[in-house]
Amino acid sequence: MPQANSANARAWTVTVLLAAFMMINFMDKAVLGIVAKKLMEELHIQPAEFGLIASSFFLLFSISAIVFGFIANRVSSWLVLLILAGIWGLSQFPLAFAASVPVLYFSRILLGVGEGPAYPLALHACYKWFNDDQRNVPSSIIFQGVTVGLLISGPILTFLLVNHGWHSAFLLLAIASLVWMTLWFFLGADGKIAADPKTKALENEKVPYWALLTDPSFLGNMALYWVTYWIFSVMFTWVPAYLSTVLNYSPTATGWMFMVFTGMNIPIVLGGSALSQWLMKRSVSSVRARVWLSCSFVLLGGLSILASIYLAQDPLMKVILLAIGCNLPQLTFVLSSTIVAEIVPSMQRSGILSINSALATTGGLIAPALTGRFIQNAVSPAVGYDQGFVVSACLAVGMAILGFLIINPETSRRRFSAASVAIGARAPSAAS
Repeated sequence: MPQANSANARAWTVTVLLAAFMMINFMDKAVLGIVAKKLMEELHIQPAEFGLIASSFFLLFSISAIVFGFIANRVSSWLVLLILAGIWGLSQFPLAFAASVPVLYFSRILLGVGEGPAYPLALHACYKWFNDDQRNVPSSIIFQGVTVGLLISGPILTFLLVNHGWHSAFLLLAIASLVWMTLWFFLGADGKIAADPKTKALENEKVPYWALLTDPSFLGNMALYWVTYWIFSVMFTWVPAYLSTVLNYSPTATGWMFMVFTGMNIPIVLGGSALSQWLMKRSVSSVRARVWLSCSFVLLGGLSILASIYLAQDPLMKVILLAIGCNLPQLTFVLSSTIVAEIVPSMQRSGILSINSALATTGGLIAPALTGRFIQNAVSPAVGYDQGFVVSACLAVGMAILGFLIINPETSRRRFSAASVAIGARAPSAAS
């Protein structure tokens, strides 16, 4: 019993550290948008170029996610996460003391390499400590690290920006990575739970990857994830600058408003996830409880963004509608993985999840740069921001309608089951 209690305490210690890991991760993502105005003024950077700098973060993001995902199958998660946090700190330190456009590109690209694999590998490390029926709560704690990171980025990094200059924000994040590495070195560890006994019977099922990757449900689900990441990357890159440049909020007010802006994520994502689970427990089909719910949130998000541009006149109402529009689609970050896990054989699940994430996050490679070009080429910054937001909204509406039409986990599961049976049937004859 003492050993069990000790292991349980260690498991929760690791979970809290992984939540802190994700908190730092998303503060790293948010910092560039928070210091955007001052940084652009000091380095004489035009909006289009700043958009390219922001998008460069995603240049190797997806590739790194896949590469480190497969490395983590063979190497200790404890070591891989330690290396990733080290990359974060290394990428932030140059900007803490000196900056130029080339240094900005180097910093954001290197940071993308370190942060691309962060979320899936944090969950992977967590799952080594908990059986399948115990993973929901620790997973949700780790996911809330993302939200906390975005929430506290606004006031903390803005305080440093106003009182100590924008370099100090990058210095804080570099130090935070080093502190986390120290805690992880002494308190982190790999768990001993390799696989849940209930899933072992599925390990012999295999479907050709081309069939998995060209399946309508996979493609539609990935498209929802892609447009959600598009909107998300626009949010943390350009919304702080929009609040100060177009709506004329002070730097301090912008920081606190961005905190509230991102805080809407908590009730939306937790409430949507709970609703989906409640529906599933009442035997509502997955296509309704997961797919239609996810598509509805993305659709309503796109419509809310359009309403903020074309219907709202009051600045505060614009912010509220824009915040709702940017946060509603984020339910997809939770439900997308559950849809993939539902339709893909267990032995291929980690690979397909990595590919799904890698393809979807390419939205973050395009969106900030395109929005920056709109801002620079428009007759006024306000018109440019509106153009960028309208493109995001139209993509959301289009992808949501596509999802309603083509995503059906039950149909895909039957198709893959038949394919795996056919493979199994051919194997004996081939052997004979």
